[in-house]
Amino acid sequence: MVNYRPVINNGNDVVYLGFIDDGYGVLGIPVKDFLRHTLIVGSTGSGKTTTAAVIASQLVNYGYVVVIDWNDEYLNVVKSLGVKKNVVRDDIKIPIKFKNFEEFISILNEVLELSDAQSYLLYKFLDDYEDNNLSLDDLMSYLEQTYVESKWMVETKSALLRRLKMIYNSRTKHFYDLDLAKNLRSKLQNEKGLHIVSLRRLRDSKLRRLAALTLIKLIEEIKDNDFNTHNYNFIIIDEAHNVINSSLINRLVAEVRKLGIGLILITQSPSNISNNILTNCNVKILHTLKSSSDIEVMVRSLGINELRELLPKLKVGEALIDAPSLREVIKVRISRLE
Repeated sequence: MVNYRPVINNGNDVVYLGFIDDGYGVLGIPVKDFLRHTLIVGSTGSGKTTTAAVIASQLVNYGYVVVIDWNDEYLNVVKSLGVKKNVVRDDIKIPIKFKNFEEFISILNEVLELSDAQSYLLYKFLDDYEDNNLSLDDLMSYLEQTYVESKWMVETKSALLRRLKMIYNSRTKHFYDLDLAKNLRSKLQNEKGLHIVSLRRLRDSKLRRLAALTLIKLIEEIKDNDFNTHNYNFIIIDEAHNVINSSLINRLVAEVRKLGIGLILITQSPSNISNNILTNCNVKILHTLKSSSDIEVMVRSLGINELRELLPKLKVGEALIDAPSLREVIKVRISRLE
């Protein structure tokens, strides 16, 4: 049974989400709950973007917040909420150099949907280079210069180069940045702020997915090497169903909390995400859902049968909130209170 008692979490480190049950009380969620990862779900137009913006506008008081904005919506929404302090729109850049280049190889595998033979050539590149501080340019040069004899290997090499050049060529190179790690490290160490990274300029869906996954990976790598216990980082991933089932995201939701990184994943399709992600997102914010399959996923996740009737009836901007600090699921009208 879902009871809508007024609940107020007071304290200095609290994110306020809005009014409980049509204005009777205010709901706050401790910041540390968001370090245990958040899932925001809802149909198109249900209010997910506004909810994420309300949360982000307060999390900037506790650390660096990166919004990976799939459809170029967040800057206008943040402005409409009256948020002006520490808001920056960053041009999209894709890192091409990692200390752990093997992780980048695994991302390329997923984004380009490579065959086993093509993947073999990528991992052969890693075996042939002892230095792990490699770049995409190193990989391209290696493939272009490597001599292969067998017919299948020649065809595999050609097919792999074609796929790589679809995302890394003269028309797309300006989206890549060799010094991104250095610049981002400085920001993560020294700044608090809301940085909105729009992917709209990337017309190709593979490039968008590559940009999102590599940026997330780079933030993890920087935090792992330059750990600062006094500074949290939050990554908000819009339209997360486009990247949510990657092996990288599945691993990160289980591991990065100890680094002080909180993931906030937003999707209209909870039925398309893995049980691992559902289990590891400890804050769940449910806007209205219409699809029976999506509703069933959330019913199983929260163990509340009433959701079958409640979720389709929620109005725009209304949400059901489940969090570690709450005894029960709470219905809230999302609103920025500051």
